[in-house]
Amino acid sequence: MFFSKQRNQWLLGLFLLFALVTQPVNAENLDCKQPYKVVKGDSLSTIAQRAYGSASKYSMIYYANRELLTKGPSTVLVNQELRLPCLSDPEIASPQTAAPTSTTATTTTTAVSTVTENTADPTTELTTTNITTANTTPPTPTVSKIDIQLLTAGDYQPFTDQSLPNGGLITDLVETALKNQNLHYKLTWINDWSAHLDPLIKEKKYDMGFPWLNPGCPTMEHFRCQFLFSTPIFQMLEVLFTRNEAPLIFEKDDDMIGHTLCRPSGYFTHDLDRTGREWLKKNLIKLEQPQSVKECFELLMAGKVDAVAMNDFTGRETVAKMGLHDQVAALPRELSVEGLHVLVHKTHPRATILLNYINKGLKTIQDSGEYDAIMDKHLTNHWKTVESLQKQQPN
Repeated sequence: MFFSKQRNQWLLGLFLLFALVTQPVNAENLDCKQPYKVVKGDSLSTIAQRAYGSASKYSMIYYANRELLTKGPSTVLVNQELRLPCLSDPEIASPQTAAPTSTTATTTTTAVSTVTENTADPTTELTTTNITTANTTPPTPTVSKIDIQLLTAGDYQPFTDQSLPNGGLITDLVETALKNQNLHYKLTWINDWSAHLDPLIKEKKYDMGFPWLNPGCPTMEHFRCQFLFSTPIFQMLEVLFTRNEAPLIFEKDDDMIGHTLCRPSGYFTHDLDRTGREWLKKNLIKLEQPQSVKECFELLMAGKVDAVAMNDFTGRETVAKMGLHDQVAALPRELSVEGLHVLVHKTHPRATILLNYINKGLKTIQDSGEYDAIMDKHLTNHWKTVESLQKQQPN
């Protein structure tokens, strides 16, 4: 196929952007304690390069300004004032300081945590039973003490894992939201995600579980429609990872027609078939689904797929572990933005009350700034982990 001169220039520019993203440079020491006002020509990548010395850290700025950047990280407007997270805060723990995984752990006040052996990939269950219904927030009743049974599992970095500080980003946010209301709860870790929704939460062995995606309710008979969801605890980016030597154009959905993507078996696919896209339903793309994320990136490097569709955290860590950080990068445009939620079964007698505790507590810590402080801490730990993995790889 012969490309037009304009298309060739676009591809050259995209290749140079990838080179920029993957090569760290000295930061300009933008003051992270002061808002940054967007000027003409700015993008989150160029701001991240100036602030952190790495354009690939653009997602840090996006997550810190998610309520302002409602159209996603690829769209910023002149004169918008962005918060730049401080990544060199000495009070932020490094990954090496995290507590080791244990079979039983107990907090000192409100929560008790237990764990069983890992028997399933958490992201697998996040797709085979990704469930949803509408949120409701009735007035909070006056309750002096209540025992809430929470359920989660590990091996879902940076969101939930007992080896992470405070159990990971989502665990920290959920527990902080409840503690702000002086609620008594018990948090149990059972590392078999496939058992969480059915039978454990469905049969009310536990009141609520997290973190879960909310892809919609296709028909009222569908299993996913048996659950109610909180407001998003966190919204993560799904992106397309490609080889730097073979970048794709992804300015609009039609650009993916005829390409082959990879996402592991069991992972969700609703974003590939969302309204107006319908890539799978209309056979517009081919989707390879091996058993692991690592296998997807092996297919990418072998030239058997054009891109890996993955959340930016899992993708970035896998790329670093495989020593591919100089060869693979995420496309500038996001594939989708996916929320992670707390869920409860619709038949639970206190379903809406329980979700209201989560929603109210979440809003309280967002308004106070505690949410941002927790998020910055965990995302900084994530980047320290990635950079440590990159340094471990042979040159």
